[in-house]
Amino acid sequence: MILPIVLQYLCPVYISFFGLGAVSAAVMSSADSSILSASSMFARNIYQLSFRQNASDKEIVWVMRITVFVFGASATAMALLTKTVYGLWYLSSDLVYIIIFPQLLCVLFIKGTNTYGAVAGYVFGLFLRITGGEPYLYLQPLIFYPGYYSDKNGIYNQRFPFKTLAMIASFLSNIGISYLAKYLFESGTLPPKLDVFDAVIARHSEENMDKTILVRNENIKLDELAPVKPRQSVTLSSTFTNKEAFLGVDSSPEGSGTEDNL
Repeated sequence: MILPIVLQYLCPVYISFFGLGAVSAAVMSSADSSILSASSMFARNIYQLSFRQNASDKEIVWVMRITVFVFGASATAMALLTKTVYGLWYLSSDLVYIIIFPQLLCVLFIKGTNTYGAVAGYVFGLFLRITGGEPYLYLQPLIFYPGYYSDKNGIYNQRFPFKTLAMIASFLSNIGISYLAKYLFESGTLPPKLDVFDAVIARHSEENMDKTILVRNENIKLDELAPVKPRQSVTLSSTFTNKEAFLGVDSSPEGSGTEDNL
């Protein structure tokens, strides 16, 4: 808030006009870019890939328009109802630690995790984080961990590291649900038609397959095989099948002239 106050009260009117306009333009640019990117990721990565693989471009555009309105309304409501921006920043950092960090670990280091485990990790982590309460947002906890206390405003605070507990629960649920879903589908306990996310049974569409050919019996992806490079040191004589026919021919000028005379 220092820069807008300086521009408004310590600068001439024309400088204040252009300065505040530049600050407002920068803020609006960041805000609409964030909303557009969120709606694009929802329409592309969630709606199309998980529910409507054959959705047309027009349908995706309409989904983006609706999600832009929903995310914009949600952001406006949060801005009007929240009394401090630091609480939102604090909560967003918690969500990165509790939800995104376990997903990153699973993607990089745990082989075999799938969409079902990722969704379960999101749900478990978000549930445990929200039910733990947030004093900055005046959100009362639903689960009281050991060591909780009430402050002067009547908001309960948690001394127990429930955020780390939520992160670990999200990580373990991602792994457990992923392997459980893989076992249930591959063993035939659940029919392939229930694999709505196309994460276990190989019913790959062209987009999900991404030019990958899967050999089911041996579980080999042909696009991951090392390409065989042709040898570059092959001599020209090795290309002929009957090299002996050329051994008796004299390639010198004298030899060619003798043959012409004959």
